Amino acid sequence: MAVNTLNVLCCRITIGDADPANPMAIQNPVVLTEVQEIEIVETYKKLIGTAKVIFPKGTVYQSTIIGNATLEGKDASRITTEVMEDGIIIEKKSTQAAVGKDTFKTGQRINIKLGYDGVLKNMFDGYVTAYNSDNLFELQCENMAYRLKLKQAPKFETPLSTKVNDVLGEKYDLLKDTGFEIHTETKRFDINIGKVKITDNFTVADVLSDWSKYKVYCFLKYDENSPDAMPRIAVGRPYSSSKAQPSFPGSDDTIPYKIYFNYHVAESNLKVLKVDPKFLTVTGKALGADEKFFEVTVRLNPDYDVNKAGSKEFQTINATQISRKTHKLTGNTTAAGAGTKTKVDLSTYTVVPYMSPNMRIDSDKLVEETIEYFKSYNLNGITGALTLFGDFGLPSAVQIELIDDRNPTKNGVYIVEEVKTTFGTKGYRQVLKIPYKVKK
Repeated sequence: MAVNTLNVLCCRITIGDADPANPMAIQNPVVLTEVQEIEIVETYKKLIGTAKVIFPKGTVYQSTIIGNATLEGKDASRITTEVMEDGIIIEKKSTQAAVGKDTFKTGQRINIKLGYDGVLKNMFDGYVTAYNSDNLFELQCENMAYRLKLKQAPKFETPLSTKVNDVLGEKYDLLKDTGFEIHTETKRFDINIGKVKITDNFTVADVLSDWSKYKVYCFLKYDENSPDAMPRIAVGRPYSSSKAQPSFPGSDDTIPYKIYFNYHVAESNLKVLKVDPKFLTVTGKALGADEKFFEVTVRLNPDYDVNKAGSKEFQTINATQISRKTHKLTGNTTAAGAGTKTKVDLSTYTVVPYMSPNMRIDSDKLVEETIEYFKSYNLNGITGALTLFGDFGLPSAVQIELIDDRNPTKNGVYIVEEVKTTFGTKGYRQVLKIPYKVKK
C-alpha cells in the first residue's frame, strides 16, 4: 500500500550589513524562517535580477547580539561564548523579536534559501534597494550585480576587433576592484564585442547592460562547485545568433535537467507551434562598419521553380539602406529592396530574429547568413511558459529536457531564458520561459 508523504516548505532569509572585505558575508544578521511571499526574477538577458520579499506584521526574526550590547525589549533565549583567532573570548546572545519599521534598511545584504523538508538551496544573493513598511513589510532587492551600479567604469577606447575577454580581463580592467571575475568557462568563448568607447560617466553595469543591444548578454552565474562563493560574470549569445544553440558557459557538455510532465510540472501553458515555411520570415541584423545597425528580411520566393534556370529560392524584403558614406569607405553592397520605401506587411507571417555574430560585414554577407539561418531554423517550436514545482531550483541559461509521454511532440532540449520563482502561502513554483528548442 502506497504511503502519501507531505513535503513541508522551508525558507531561510538572512538580512544584515554588508561586509566591505567580503561581499558574500553578512554582518549582524537577522534570520527569518517565515514569509508571506517571495518573488525572484532572473534572466540571462539582463545583468541585474530582482527579488521581492513580503513579511506579514508580527513576523519573528532571530538575531545575535555580541558583547555588552543591550537586551532591553528582547528575549535572550541562549547565551554562548566563542574564542576568536586572537584568543579573545566573546559572548553571544541569541534573541528573538518581531519585525518593526527599523528592522531593515536599504543597502543591506540579503540571502534567500528555499527548499523542502529542511533541505535548502541558495536561490538569491543581493542587496535591499527599497523598503515599504506600510501595511506589510515589503523588501525590493537586486542581485549581486547591484555592486556594479556603484562602480565607475574606466575611460578607454578599443579597436573594432576587441574581444569580450579583453574588456573584462586584465587588458582593459573593466572589472577591476569590483569583486567580480569572468566565469571560467566564459573565457573559452571568443566573442567579438567590436569597438568599445567609454568617454562619459558610465558605471560598469551601464557598460555590460549596453552590450545586450548587440545580443551579447552578461549575467551572473555561480560556480557549481562553490555555490556559496561570489558569482561570476558569464557572457553568452542567444539562439538567434547560433545555427544550433546558444553559446553559454558549460552548454557544450552539460547534462540537461530532465523534466517529466507527470511528476515535475505543476501547470503547463505550452503550445506546440507548427509554422508553415511559406509564411516564415527571418530578419537578420548586423553592426556595420559605421557602428550603426542595418537589417534584411528574407522569405521563400513564391515563384521559385527548381527547374527554371536563374530562379531564386529566397527573396529579400524590407532591407535598410547602408549609408552612402559607409558604401564609399568600405565598398559594402546594399541588399535588394533597400531603396524601396514601401515595406511589406509581415503581420500574417511568423517573424524570427537573427543577429549576426560578425562585425563589419556587408549586406550580401548578411543575406547569406540569414538564409542559412532560415534553412536551419526549427519550424516546430513551442510558445508559452512552463510552471514547475520547486524540486530543482533552476537558474536561467541552463538546459532542460522535456519528457512528455502523452504529447511527445514537445519533447526535446531547451534553453531556459527566464525564471520566475515564487514561494509563500501558495507554494513553491518556478515559471520557465523556454522559447526555443535546440535539440530534438
